[in-house]
Amino acid sequence: MLTHTAEDYLERIYLLSLRLGSVKSSDIAKEFGIRTPSVISALKLLKKKGFVHYQKHGTVTLSEKGMARALDVYDRHKTTYRFLRFVLGVPDGIASADACGMEHSVSPESAAAMKDFFRFLTLKKDEGLDLQAEFQAFRNKNKESRKESPKSDKEKQEPCLLSEMKDGVSCFIVKLDGEREVRRRLLDMGVIPGEKVEIRNRGPLGFPIEILIQGYVLTLRKDEAESVMVREA
Repeated sequence: MLTHTAEDYLERIYLLSLRLGSVKSSDIAKEFGIRTPSVISALKLLKKKGFVHYQKHGTVTLSEKGMARALDVYDRHKTTYRFLRFVLGVPDGIASADACGMEHSVSPESAAAMKDFFRFLTLKKDEGLDLQAEFQAFRNKNKESRKESPKSDKEKQEPCLLSEMKDGVSCFIVKLDGEREVRRRLLDMGVIPGEKVEIRNRGPLGFPIEILIQGYVLTLRKDEAESVMVREA
C-alpha cells in the first residue's frame, strides 16, 4: 500500500521525465520545494518496494510497476480535474487543488463512471441537447439565489487564519492558501475545505498546533497552520 505522498512522487517523476528527459533527485526536490535529502529518503523507500530505479548521484527512472502506478494516478488526476472543471464548472484553481487530493482516493469504478459521463454529454450534445450548458445555467441561477438569501451573523464573519482561532472553538475550513506543496500536504492529511476543525493544543511559542479533524488529532507546523482559512462554526 503506497501513501499519497509516495504516489505524488511517482506521478511527479513521470511528468518530469516527459519534460526533462532524465530526472535527478535535485529536480524532484526543486519541483516539490523541499530539500534533496528528503527526496533521497523517499526514493530509497520507493526503490526498496520496486517502484523506481535509482543510484546515488544518478538519474531516477520508474520501473515497470512504478510507471503503471504513475500513469494510473495521473489518469485519475486528469479525470477528476476534467469532471470538476468542465462538467461541474468549478473554477480552475479550486478544481486543480481538489483533483490533487481526490486522485488518491477515487476508485476505478468512480473514475470510469466519470469518463462514461463525459461520453454521454458528448453524445447528447451531438443530438442537439447541451446538458452541460443547462446544468451551468441552473447552477448560476442557484448562485444568484444564494446571494439574495440573508446570511447569518457567523456567515457574515470574515475568514481568519486557523492559528488565530481560540483553543477549543469549533470552526469550518473555508479555503487553503499558501504554497502549492503546503496545500498538497494539507489535502493529503485530510485538511479539506468544508471540514470541521478544532484547536486542541499549542507549542510553547504558539507552534506547532494540534487540531482535531475527522475524529483524529493532527499536528500542523507554522506554515501549514497559516495556510488554512477558517470561519467559526
